[in-house]
Amino acid sequence: MRVADFESFVMVDVPGLIEGAHEGAGLGDRFLRHVERTRVLVHLIDGAKPIDEVLADKATIENELRAWNAELLNRPVLVVITKIDLPDARATFETLRTQIEGLRAVSAATGEGVQELIYAAWALIRAMPAPPVSEPEPAQIQLTADEPFAIHVEQGVYVVSGDRVERLARMTDFDNDEALARFEHVLAKMGVDKRLRELGVHEGDTVRIAGVEFDYS
Repeated sequence: MRVADFESFVMVDVPGLIEGAHEGAGLGDRFLRHVERTRVLVHLIDGAKPIDEVLADKATIENELRAWNAELLNRPVLVVITKIDLPDARATFETLRTQIEGLRAVSAATGEGVQELIYAAWALIRAMPAPPVSEPEPAQIQLTADEPFAIHVEQGVYVVSGDRVERLARMTDFDNDEALARFEHVLAKMGVDKRLRELGVHEGDTVRIAGVEFDYS
């Protein structure tokens, strides 16, 4: 997000933090890991909903952040009512602005409040140090070349099966470059990569292991 000629910041959309997200419900903990890398949180709450649902949504987000990592509640937060171009949303905003400190409102349809929100977020980011990020423990699993596995092609997808290779896939954080490199190294050690090439896999083809799909490279 550019705020000046030589100043910008990265804004990440983290959708669907429903109840139970910290346990993997909905989009789950994969998105919550991204939240840990942020300096400022912006809560966008649907202003078209009734006030009790707006407050419930706010509480759900806060509860999921607390359950995942209580330190996240110490980050600066901008609470924002969306769809302020709608009469009901504007009424909700006017009612809640005395209850929620610093409450803001925006409209994607008209652009109202958007630029002000960007500048407010930028000001908070500049005032905050980079947050510490807790990295998950690497998967501790040893595989050797004699581990059994099978590969079959299903509608153009190369499906790799085998108890231990599937367990490794489930234990790997595919958003972590180091974990992904370690995963690919083990596949090569097992002979999976060699067998894929024998079956005619090409750069960019889809490989699936334990329900996880990625492009072959």
